[in-house]
Amino acid sequence: MRILDKYLLREFLLPVVYCFDAFVMLYIVQDLLGRLGDFIQYHAKVSQIVSYYLIILPEALVVMLPMALLLGLLFCLSNLGKNNELIAFRASGISYLRLATPFLIAGTVATVAAFVVNEAFVPTGKARAETFKSELRGRGSRTILDNFFFSNIADHRDWYVRRFNTRTRQLDFVEIHQRKPDGTLQLDLFAQRAIWTNSQWRFLEANVSDYTVTNGSLAHIAVTNFPAFSESPNRLAIEGREPEQLKLHELRQQIANGTFKLAAYKVELQRRYAFPLICLIVIWIGFPLGVHVSRRGGAMLGIGTALVLVIAFFLVMNISLALGKGERIPPVVAAWLPNILFAGIGTYLFRRHR
Repeated sequence: MRILDKYLLREFLLPVVYCFDAFVMLYIVQDLLGRLGDFIQYHAKVSQIVSYYLIILPEALVVMLPMALLLGLLFCLSNLGKNNELIAFRASGISYLRLATPFLIAGTVATVAAFVVNEAFVPTGKARAETFKSELRGRGSRTILDNFFFSNIADHRDWYVRRFNTRTRQLDFVEIHQRKPDGTLQLDLFAQRAIWTNSQWRFLEANVSDYTVTNGSLAHIAVTNFPAFSESPNRLAIEGREPEQLKLHELRQQIANGTFKLAAYKVELQRRYAFPLICLIVIWIGFPLGVHVSRRGGAMLGIGTALVLVIAFFLVMNISLALGKGERIPPVVAAWLPNILFAGIGTYLFRRHR
């Protein structure tokens, strides 16, 4: 690494750290102010509140990192321009692309870090945060799913469970409706309980209606097994979570199973790869903008520019993701369109400044 690269990184990373700390603190304070009423009403302990914010901290890190990189870069270039260092670099024959190289390397490292954190900690953190809020209100625990519904599209089977204990693998007040490929009813099962044993469900106190015989038949069975009902507790537990609460291999599994609201899972899978690249894109688009801001002067202009960019990016991203989940545009387009759009803007700005 050359002396120039070390110098630029030092001038860049210091404001990034300051901005990152400030953004994370603002995120936590804003969330705390919004939830303070619940914490007081439900008598949350200080240890519980601290635990909750440690749970959501990885998500805050991933969301705030691109903003900190962009604002830190604009501050850095503003300072370099104020001291006429950018003019000196250019007069020495150093191109803008060469000057941007250490910043782009830092953006690449940040992209990898954001991807790892976003995959390893954010999905489980979202699930644990929702459980914490339910437990705080006395509406459930981490291992209990109430009013659980699952539609197995591939096998034409619908599940409704009043109470699902994921730890003991027990279902209470369960309904299963088996349909034929043409959509007509084939079998209805109503059971007081179901227990997962020997890799299959054992139903207790079950009423079974079979519509494959003439006029149908109704039978009450104390204990019965249906090997065809092959949905395991792990798969049902995954169905009880939102796509944002699943890891990549779980998202792929849900897509392969042909789950209900398939578009939402496909969009989330693509978003999981696309979102971390924002860290690199903000550097790509921020450098030429920072050079322009440095010529006009003023840190406030840099802050305003950063805020406009962040708002525009997240607005486009949210609209695009909503269109993808609503099946208006393909999932790949929904997740990658903001990246492509803003990377294209950055490329245009770079060429303009060459």
